[in-house]
Amino acid sequence: MIQVLMDIDETMIAMPKGISAKTSAIMFKKVFGVNANEEMIENVGKTEMAIILEILHKVGYKIQEVPEEAYRIWAEETEQELIKNPVRLLPGVQEFLTELSSNPKVKLQLLTGNSPWRAKVKLKSAKIENYFIDTSTDQLNGVFGNIAIKRSELLNSVINEAKPGDKFIIIDDSLIGAKMAKEHNIAMISVATGKATEEALKIYTEHVFPNLGDDRWQKAISFIETI
Repeated sequence: MIQVLMDIDETMIAMPKGISAKTSAIMFKKVFGVNANEEMIENVGKTEMAIILEILHKVGYKIQEVPEEAYRIWAEETEQELIKNPVRLLPGVQEFLTELSSNPKVKLQLLTGNSPWRAKVKLKSAKIENYFIDTSTDQLNGVFGNIAIKRSELLNSVINEAKPGDKFIIIDDSLIGAKMAKEHNIAMISVATGKATEEALKIYTEHVFPNLGDDRWQKAISFIETI
């Protein structure tokens, strides 16, 4: 089985400008009573757990563990905003997911810094959540940003739970994702649809696309089928 580990933000979808900051600010106020938002730090590629803890530390709020309430409220506020202003599905993603989902040798999974609640909200807004839903549990397949500070820890949990003979490939837009794949000697497809440039990403993998539009999604699938 080839496990295709997909990032969400700036890999499959683009969030409307300002929504993440606005919704995180509401969450920080409701749950912790502080004036803060996720743009107070460099948050690209980080897990929700890491973002919340780092921001709380920055404003001097001491906490041992992030309560589930924080993740749920952030997701609920995001859902309300996305009803009015949906996410944008990035080029080629629909075709890429449709083709891969029909391959019995491929399992689509999420490797994302989002909590499962916010991940589901974003995927539903893009109408692509069904590619990642386990129909027996109605839960998303993958690992999420409410269970670890570092994304490498999420990857380790996927690898540790894999069956013998399973192979992996990461699809991601960030340098954190690219570095993680190289450090673990795992196949990688990078898309320069986020802040990282093609030139920066090519340091870590030769499989870099500006996006998955035109025929690039087909080239990406051809590479996946060879690993």
